Amino acid sequence: MTTKKLEMHQKTSLTNLYFNRFLAIRYSTAFFLFINLYWFVFLGGSLSIVAFLPLSILVLAILTMYEQIKLYRIHNNRLPYAKALYSALSVICIVLLISVNTSLFHLFFPFFKNTQYVLNTVMIVLTASLLINFLLLKKIKKIELNKDKSFQRIQAYQQVIN
Repeated sequence: MTTKKLEMHQKTSLTNLYFNRFLAIRYSTAFFLFINLYWFVFLGGSLSIVAFLPLSILVLAILTMYEQIKLYRIHNNRLPYAKALYSALSVICIVLLISVNTSLFHLFFPFFKNTQYVLNTVMIVLTASLLINFLLLKKIKKIELNKDKSFQRIQAYQQVIN
């Protein structure tokens, strides 16, 4: 390899390492985008007044995706939209968990039957979502402080190529 090709390869590798630092956030954002899209469609079909909840999450998810796309060219460890998205999702999951065993359940999920099996399934999904949100918020905080494992790998790679 010529020196110019080697430098280009190293630069591309470094860019990809920085971009892959946010891989879990990108995949989780896509996951929650589709979950809330379906929830919005079902609430819209039921003409429920709370359809604004998944719609607001969809807007935040789209802004987070835009933020993630920008990170390929601009290496930054500040993720305001991702932090806002996962904070909002956490609050919504907590509210929904509280409402599962109340009469508000049909307000948020008018397309589900009120059976114990459905309630248990919804609680499991919401609890898992809440756990994912907390883990992602923790990861975002580590990224912002440059204390994540990916940043350590990037620094080690930079030391090797310099």
